[in-house]
Amino acid sequence: MSSWEVFIVEDDIRIAEINKRFVEKVEGFSVCGIALNEEEAKEQISILRPDLVILDIFFPDMNGLDLLRWIRSEFRGIEVIMVTAATEVNTLKYALEDGIFDYIVKPVIFQRFKDTLIQFNEHKSSIVQLSADKEINQNVIDSLLKREKVEVEPLFLPKGIDPITLDKILSILMKHEQGFTAEDLGHRTGVSRTTARRYLEYLVSEQKAKADITYGGVGRPERIYKYGL
Repeated sequence: MSSWEVFIVEDDIRIAEINKRFVEKVEGFSVCGIALNEEEAKEQISILRPDLVILDIFFPDMNGLDLLRWIRSEFRGIEVIMVTAATEVNTLKYALEDGIFDYIVKPVIFQRFKDTLIQFNEHKSSIVQLSADKEINQNVIDSLLKREKVEVEPLFLPKGIDPITLDKILSILMKHEQGFTAEDLGHRTGVSRTTARRYLEYLVSEQKAKADITYGGVGRPERIYKYGL
């Protein structure tokens, strides 16, 4: 397997570190840098010239789609995978039109992430091998252009699960290792305990959180939810 350098652009450092961990669990890939904002991203991409950029969309100082267009205009050969909570159809449409390699919706499942990196390696390795050939035939061209894409992760969450609220709850869990009850998390996020529990149980079902049982002062059991890969 070839060796590919990956650059991560994500304004939440905890999520960026998780993405870094995911990348480095896949053979042949390493992370050459992390940027938290537009200025850092443009400066470091210009210097490092990575093979692949993992890019979010929502930033305080920019829209990730604008950075995607900048990468496309300035650097030939750098591929981009969007990893984001954005599920608007137009956002996906614009990203596809600007030539993304893949689009993965948060919260990210490692196997889905791994699959697209393996696909990236196969595709880029095929392009590298072409440079050694003086001539190609139609079969080679068709094989390269009609590569089998990893199936795009569904854009629609179950009824009652809003992607922005889900991302907010997941981010809070990631930043607080002690965990929360549904009631505590509801107070922190401004939603009811019932709503918080629905989101937390969804995260448990997706293996992005785990639930433990603890007993209060009067012996009543409570479910404590913690972030867990």
